[in-house]
Amino acid sequence: MNENNPDILEQAGDFNLNVCQIVSYRLDGDTSEPVTLDLKAILQAIELTEDIFNNCIMGRITVIDGQDFRSVLPITGLEKLELSFNTPGMQGIHAVRDEGFPFHIYKIDAMAPMEPRAQLYNIYFTSREMFFNNMTRVCQAFKGPTEESVNTILRDQNYLRSKKKFIYEPTKNNEKYVVPNLRPFKTINYLAQSSLSANYDNAGYLFYENANGYFFRSIESLLALSGVARPAIFEYNTQPANIKDARGLNNVVEDLKNVIKYEFDRPVNTLSMLGEGMYGSKLLTIDNFNKTFEEHDYSYQREFGNSFHTEHTDGGKSSFKFTLPWSYYEDTNLILSDFPNAKLMVSSNTRKIHNDYDFVRKENYLQKRLTQRLALQNINLTLNVYGNTLLHAGDMITFNLPLYRPVGETGKAVANPHFAGRYMIMSIKHIISPPDNKHEMIIKCMKDAVRTEYPIERDNNTLGYPDFVVKTQSLIDAEGSFLETNYVD
Repeated sequence: MNENNPDILEQAGDFNLNVCQIVSYRLDGDTSEPVTLDLKAILQAIELTEDIFNNCIMGRITVIDGQDFRSVLPITGLEKLELSFNTPGMQGIHAVRDEGFPFHIYKIDAMAPMEPRAQLYNIYFTSREMFFNNMTRVCQAFKGPTEESVNTILRDQNYLRSKKKFIYEPTKNNEKYVVPNLRPFKTINYLAQSSLSANYDNAGYLFYENANGYFFRSIESLLALSGVARPAIFEYNTQPANIKDARGLNNVVEDLKNVIKYEFDRPVNTLSMLGEGMYGSKLLTIDNFNKTFEEHDYSYQREFGNSFHTEHTDGGKSSFKFTLPWSYYEDTNLILSDFPNAKLMVSSNTRKIHNDYDFVRKENYLQKRLTQRLALQNINLTLNVYGNTLLHAGDMITFNLPLYRPVGETGKAVANPHFAGRYMIMSIKHIISPPDNKHEMIIKCMKDAVRTEYPIERDNNTLGYPDFVVKTQSLIDAEGSFLETNYVD
């Protein structure tokens, strides 16, 4: 970190820790200001996580306390944490009174004695909305577009009381719900399940928080922007550290792109995805009023081209970059997506329960939502990289992964045709270590499409099997044959 100019990034992993202090629930003497405690001198580590599957930002700080501030301040779970840090020259996390909204402390644990006469412990914090979520319940009827209901729950003084920025994607829902004493976040998550995008062929919404505010949006809106593929905002490479520029100096920008460590989780797990319904499913919908039922089959590969994915074709949708090759299975003359009985679901689809307000028909979202959520779990990549507060949960990045084989005559590595390319960030954990003067991140991201489509095989290429003379045999005959050839007196 450059102490003279905090906007200069001297090496990858630099950070500016602007504020890290506890704001007590009690006032300082006769003043109207609360008691504060600056933690910088005793700070050992900061962890802060944004996640598209979590409704709030979560984090913890680790301190070595030689003054027993935990008892003297005291720290009771009613305090706030002002925290502000950034990568030099970039925007960052600014949860302080003058620029944003401080976090709320809610727990202390892992206390351990240290020598001489000190103690190490963790202080956990989260957004203020989580406190209101645990203190209130929603018992109200909502009608109309879903985003209006979510906005009411987020802003209302009887519920979450949030004053943070709220960014939503319009839905085409026009429904009426009666919420029976559910917590606010549970209510929003419930409404999100059946929300349909007004702009994309998407089913199910996400409701999450990052440093820019609260978001209520579809998965496809994270992958597309104004009808074209969303651009990646940062690039990561598997390259050696300490890259030099033309002057022989460290190229800090290239170092920032370097991946310290990476790991894939479940790049291929066809049997599990098949059984869970990612590739194909059958939905039986029942209309209890009219006493009728309908069957709806869903095929992942045949529906793939209707939506945006992490990979694209010239900025548009791609029809064949799915993560499962198009190939007939055995001698069925069918692809795996043509087996809807792999996953069977039954649901009510009774219409006009609330007169002019009608629930979204289950066949319009249930199977598509299942496939999209399972796709988020299929090709998961974990990157350990240098701190970069430009990135947030929900952003798109590029990962340049080479093929692990000899580079050949050119001396240049060839990019992996399938697993290199664009990834969407599902979560970011910032890890700041003041004693080591180091800021790193753990990024978990996903890819729901391959960079280069797999070869398509439309001919039946089933391996031949021997035509056994006896294919079915009774146990008595089998044991008799065994005794004739293997019995020893």
